[in-house]
Formats: sequence, structure tokens, C-alpha cells
Amino acid sequence: MAQDCSIVEDLLPLYKNQTLQAHTIEFIEQHLANCEHCRQLATSEQSREHHLPMKRTVTFFHLVFIVLSFMFAINSSLLGNHKSFVVSYAIFGCLTYFFYKNIWIVFAISFVPVFVWAIIHNINNPLYVTNYSFTEIGTLLIGASYIAILHTIFALIGAAFAIMLRRLKK
Repeated sequence: MAQDCSIVEDLLPLYKNQTLQAHTIEFIEQHLANCEHCRQLATSEQSREHHLPMKRTVTFFHLVFIVLSFMFAINSSLLGNHKSFVVSYAIFGCLTYFFYKNIWIVFAISFVPVFVWAIIHNINNPLYVTNYSFTEIGTLLIGASYIAILHTIFALIGAAFAIMLRRLKK
């Protein structure tokens, strides 16, 4: 019965959310009718709020990849008048998608470093900011967003290419 208990314990959150198939619900209800321990778990407040935590760990390779993305943003930015950022960001987006397999991470890793770099690069530029008014800071943020979005578009194009390659392999 211990094996059934562990199965029922794992399925209780899904059972309470009513996201199981009919035969699985029947199995759980039969088990709950015969097992006091699992019945207490099913009715306890703790199990209602119990959610399995997602394991989110940052490995050494993730940190290296993030640092490299910041360095890449600095070296291949539109701000440095590098025209090669179009191809390099497409390749960067493709590689990022292959590494993380998540389009939102491609977006974040291509947008955030360029956005931060654009602000740092232009905060002391007298063309953007002279007296640190709300208007000038707003203009700086809009300009940084525009540059970051341009880079992100090319990274997302590269990620789309990676998605197509993954689907072709299947």
C-alpha cells in the first residue's frame, strides 16, 4: 500500500484541481476510502496550498553565458556603429535558443544587456542628458528601448531559425 500512497500523494494537487482523467480519479477515490493517512492529506489545509516548486538553478554555464551576452552587447551594439550586429545577433539568438530552449530567455538575454548598455553609454552624453530632467531621462529610456528592441528582433529571428531546425530534426 505504500507505493499507492506515494502515487496518491503525488496526484493530490491534480485531483484537487480536477485535472485528472476519470479512471485516475476513481483510483484516487478508492484509495482515499481505504487509507486514513491519504484521506487526512487530502483534507488538510497544507496539501491544498502545496505546490511542487520548480527547480530553478543557475549553473556556472548559465552565468558564463549571461556574462558573455553582456560583453556581446557591448562589442556588437548599434551604438558602436557596428553594422555586423544584424547577423551576429541572429546567430546569438539561434545559439541562445539552442542553449536554453526558451524564447523568453532569448528575449531577455538579447534585450536587457543592450538596454542597460545603452543607458550606461549615453547617461553622460550631453546629447541625451544635460540637467537630468524627467524629459531627458525619458528620452534616454525610450532611445535605449528602441536600440534594445532592434537587437532583440534580430535575436528572435535567429531563435525562429533554431526552432525550425529543431522541428526538422523531429
